[in-house]
Formats: sequence, C-alpha cells, structure tokens
Amino acid sequence: MKNSFTLKSSKSKPLNGNLLVPSDKSISIRSLIISSLCIGNTRIFNLLESEDVINTLKVLKQLKIKVEKNKEFYEIHGQGGLYSDPQLSLNFGNSGTGIRLMAGLLSTSQINATLVGDKSLSSRPMLRVIEPLKKMNVSISHENGFLPIKILNKRKKHVPINHTLKIGSAQVKSSILLAAFNVKGATKILEKIPSRNHTEIMLKYLGANLNTKKNVITLTSPNFLKPKDLRIPGDFSSAAFIIVAVLLSKNSYVKIRNVGLNFFRTGLVDVLKRMNAKINIGNKKEFNGELVGDIDVASSNLIATTVKKELSPRLIDEYPILFVAAAYAEGVSKFHGLSELKIKESNRLITMAKALSDAGVKLKLEENSIEISGKKLQEGGNYVQTDSDHRIAMSMLIFGLISEKPIIIDEMTMIKTSFPNFKETFQKIGARIEEFQKF
Repeated sequence: MKNSFTLKSSKSKPLNGNLLVPSDKSISIRSLIISSLCIGNTRIFNLLESEDVINTLKVLKQLKIKVEKNKEFYEIHGQGGLYSDPQLSLNFGNSGTGIRLMAGLLSTSQINATLVGDKSLSSRPMLRVIEPLKKMNVSISHENGFLPIKILNKRKKHVPINHTLKIGSAQVKSSILLAAFNVKGATKILEKIPSRNHTEIMLKYLGANLNTKKNVITLTSPNFLKPKDLRIPGDFSSAAFIIVAVLLSKNSYVKIRNVGLNFFRTGLVDVLKRMNAKINIGNKKEFNGELVGDIDVASSNLIATTVKKELSPRLIDEYPILFVAAAYAEGVSKFHGLSELKIKESNRLITMAKALSDAGVKLKLEENSIEISGKKLQEGGNYVQTDSDHRIAMSMLIFGLISEKPIIIDEMTMIKTSFPNFKETFQKIGARIEEFQKF
C-alpha cells in the first residue's frame, strides 16, 4: 500500500494578517453558465479555479461553447443559449450547483444530454429540480430521483409555469429561471422561504427581463443578454473558516478583503455578533450588482446563542463551522431547522455531531436540531471521518487550531472543490496546519 497524505491541525499561536480568500464558488459557476447565454463575449475576472468550477467549464466546452483562458480573465464566447449535443456524458464531479442549474438550462435547450456526477453527488436528491421542470413540458428522466439525469430533445413546446417554492433552495430557483430563459412568456416563482439570489442579480445585471416583487420572482422571455465584464468577489463561505479561527484564537486580528456580502449568504455574521464576536465590515462597494466589502475580525470571548429555523437558508453552508464556534462559546447553543444539512455533500448534521463528540464536545443531537455545550477548552485529538465533505474537513481543522490535542482528517483532496489553497492561506496567518503522512 502506498503512503498518502492528509492534513493535521494543532494549537496555534496568534493569527494575524491581511489577505484575500478564494473567489466565490456559487457566483463563479453562475458566471460561466449565464455568460454562455449572452450574445457575444464575456470576460470573467477572478474566476475560482476549483474542481467544481472547472467541471462546469468543461461541461460548457462539451456543449461547444468556446472558452479562452487569458492571463487575467476567462473569455466566454456566448451563443445566446445555443448548444450542441455532447458526445459523452456531462460529468459535474461533486458540483450540486453546476448540475442542478445546467439541468434546468439544458432541459429547454432542444438538445440530448446525460448528466452525471461523482459518488457523493449521485446520492443527492434531484427530484426537487426535476418535478418543477416537468411542469414546463420538458423530456427528462432520472434514476428514482437520483443521477443520472437524461434530457431528450423531443421538440416539444415548453410552457412557462407558476411555481411555489416551499423550501429555501437557490439551486431549485435558479434551475427554473434558467429553464425559463428558453420558454416564451412569464415564469413566476413564489418563494415561501427566501434564499440566496446570485442568479437573479447576474441575470438582471446582464439585461434580463426579470423582476422581484416581495417574494415573487418573474422572468419574462425571450431575453437577449448583453455581455459585460464580470468580477467575482471573495467567497464568504471560505472567509467563514478564517473568521471563526481568528475569533477563537488569542491575540489575533485579520482583515479579509473584497468578500461578497450578499444578504442571503451572511447570516453567520449576524449570529456571531449575537455571540459577542468582534467583527467589523467596511469599504463597501459593488461587483456586477453584488455587495462586496472588507471584513475585520479580532479575538473574542464568545457566548452561546439560539438559532431558529427561519435563519437556516442564510447560513446553510456555514453550519459546520458555526458548530465549531459554539463548541468554544460559554453556555449551551441551540440550532433548529437543520433538515437541509442532511442532503449536502454528506449528512452534515450527523457527521459533524460525531466529529465534535469524538473530540470531547458535549452535545445533544435530535432529528433536525442540535444542542452544543461550549467551553473555552476542548480536548480534540481525534481522527475525523469526513465522509468526503470539504466543509466537514475544514471545520474540524479549525477546531484543531484551538483544541488541546491535534485534529487529523481522513482525507484532504475534496477541499479543492471550494478552497484550493486552504493550507497555504492559513499558514500565512500563522496557523499550524500541515500535511500528515498516512500509512
């Protein structure tokens, strides 16, 4: 058996620095897809070169969209939504965003395609996307609600729909909006629980006939998108790991520049401030309709909090690292409405509960909620089974920067899906994260 490497984190000295985080994964994927809908060439600056994004880029190339990489930007040759049948299956790897958005777009694009992904993505539910698309009279099949998804060109007349979205899901919403791009008439989505609106912002910025009134989103087609330069802000979900690491470390201060501050992404800041976190946001501006700013973070003595289910859509990706913050906050923190955590890259509720419990954290796990008893000193010292989930891996490595004993994760390769230079970024600010040889 060959030797292989993973990551180990150990108690660190103060963390200090001024840095950028990787570009936003969600916006990067959307920028590629929506640029292909433009008539003409779009330049994308600061595109995240992570596995999820590159897999989406490769899919567009298979659909005969020309993509050029320059020194400072990617140039997408948009064809107004015209694609060619791919010769092979479209493999999205681990990208739930890529596959769900493209399933919507391609379902009304008069092409034949099969959409597949890796083992983790193949276990994630797809009916939440497929069912509303079928109402638009598309020809789409699936394997009992899972991948592969097959799209057939039967030259049907597609129809606009009025759809009520009962769960807070930006992926489902975006899939419907992109499908509606090729459907004449007005498609309306009623959101009972608002979710991140990157797709709406980008479509509107590029000239789509899209309106949002209260909780109703209306896209009227046909649309003709005009290319503009797009600049991708820093990913708040990546910044979240740095924010919590700095809050929990003694005598630490870090400035994170040009981070995306979309309201539906920054619920973590609101929760941490309630927990007595020293976080300040300044230098606000806009990148192609998205609010961006600098985040200043300093060491803080955190206190416990309660998070109700209504806030879940605004911090769904940040729960694993928020659980780590709660483990070091004085008192008992309670988190409710966590059902969506069960269908991410892993069952994050169970996986994080086990990882924290094995590290000595006292907690109480229920079906859709968790209580975490926090204290300033936690033991750590465990070998974490990540279930190939990048956010579990990174969250527990942050735990190990503070715990008495080191944390070792079972694998590290999947971290590249969202934060390619995770280890190097943390080492620059003084964190003890290093490669660990497995035998």
